[in-house]
Amino acid sequence: MTQLPEQLPQNRRTSAFERRVALALEPHLESGEEAGEVPGEPLVVACSGGPDSIATLVAVSRAAPSSIIVAAHFDHGLRPRADTEADAAFVRGVASLVGACATVGAPEAALAGDEASARHARYRWLATVLTQADSRVLLTGHTRDDQAETVLLNLARGTGLRGAAGMRLDGAWPVPVQESARFRVLRPLLGRSRVEIEDYLDALSLEPRLDPTNELTTYARNRVRLEALPALATVNPQVQAHLAAFAERAHDADAAIQVWAAAELEAHGTAADGCVQIDRRRLTEVPTAVAAEMLVLAAARIGLQLDASQLRALPRLAARRGARLDLDSGTARTDRSSVILARTDR
Repeated sequence: MTQLPEQLPQNRRTSAFERRVALALEPHLESGEEAGEVPGEPLVVACSGGPDSIATLVAVSRAAPSSIIVAAHFDHGLRPRADTEADAAFVRGVASLVGACATVGAPEAALAGDEASARHARYRWLATVLTQADSRVLLTGHTRDDQAETVLLNLARGTGLRGAAGMRLDGAWPVPVQESARFRVLRPLLGRSRVEIEDYLDALSLEPRLDPTNELTTYARNRVRLEALPALATVNPQVQAHLAAFAERAHDADAAIQVWAAAELEAHGTAADGCVQIDRRRLTEVPTAVAAEMLVLAAARIGLQLDASQLRALPRLAARRGARLDLDSGTARTDRSSVILARTDR
């Protein structure tokens, strides 16, 4: 197992990093009546034992000293048992050094081995940890480099503005679980680079665990990290920073469209009995992106979801009287003055 120091140092280098983490967390965490005296909500840190998660565990424990910290380690069962047991032991050791609790879990059945299956199993287990800890907040070690990878992956897969915005510092629960609306994911390192993480761990005299599967190009994210981003760095060495900045601009644009669309729907739409009517002329007057978001919001009001192909078709449908489009569990049609979305399973 990786050798741990008897205690973790605190110095200028560690304090500077921890101040940045504290500033990122401060607007998103409940605080007691007097800082440092009243315990806040328990915080669960997803901790693989790798550089990013270990940096998060240590920095958060120091940035929120009055909170109970739980280091949650999930063994996907995809690597040799000796390696995964050493990972878990390392996480327990670091947790002990910072005064945190530690819990270890594994999937109920063998995983398929693909990225999506592993991610879903991990977050389902993490949701149970949050429930047991009476917490709503999970902290992850996603970095600015992860943000760049996410943006590139989403663009390659054919995303809109929302996907181009990547991850948020304070985000929704990423996979369907019971009561997922209660839970939040905080990413306090999202503005920090991997180089900064490495410098912080060096200042702590901590050698993190390394997962050799991160070097396998059979996984899409690994190909982006190991092949696509280095190629783009030959064009501009600041590619990760620029992609992260692009994600912020995409988020701001998407948020503005949502506000605009909500106001338009309020003024030009009505909903009743599983049916929404929107003024057809107004849908053709606003920009296409706003019209599409109006339709998304209108569909959500009656429990419908629109896929990408339907969102491309519906604004064109609005220009024609007497048109019709079948949706999952519903229909869209036009009459002389309106686009009408309706549920058909009621």
